[in-house]
This record gives sequence, structure tokens and C-alpha cells, in this order.
Amino acid sequence: MTVELGWFLEIDMNTSELTDKARGIARCLTYNDDEHQAAAKHMLLEMAHRLDTFDVRAHKKADGLLLVNGIGKARFATMKERVLHWLFGILPNKV
Repeated sequence: MTVELGWFLEIDMNTSELTDKARGIARCLTYNDDEHQAAAKHMLLEMAHRLDTFDVRAHKKADGLLLVNGIGKARFATMKERVLHWLFGILPNKV
């Protein structure tokens, strides 16, 4: 994903960097000031959480293919998922 900030600055971000940036911005906001700031903070944190659930990585282990999402939830791939990953490089959407 490429974010253009004017003609002079261009930033390339992957999903993990985008969620880190959203959490960093949410850290600057507070729930105590006004309802708009609280809603913005809640929305940024919710967006980061949902994007992290769809960011799936695969690690080859001795027991099989370990699937880990951005939050840290992990499970081993089923035989069907392992074959799809081996043949086509496809990973499941969620862990």
C-alpha cells in the first residue's frame, strides 16, 4: 500500500506497519476529553484489531505448517490448507 502525502513524500506501508501507526495515533487520543475524540480512538483501535486478524503468516515447523495472525493467535494448518499452500501459495484469510 502506498500513501502519497503531497508531491514530495511517499510512504510504502504493509498491514503491520499500518496497524502500528493506527495504534500510535490512538495512543495520543483520550476517552476522557470529548465524545468525538473517544469515538476516533475506539475506531482506530478496532480497525487495527480487525486488520491484524486478516494478516496471516505461515511458519514451517516439524509438526506441520503453523499459521499465525497479527495478534499472535496461532494454529496448525489442516491438510487441505497445507496442500493449497504448497501448490498455489494460498493462505487462509483467518486463523
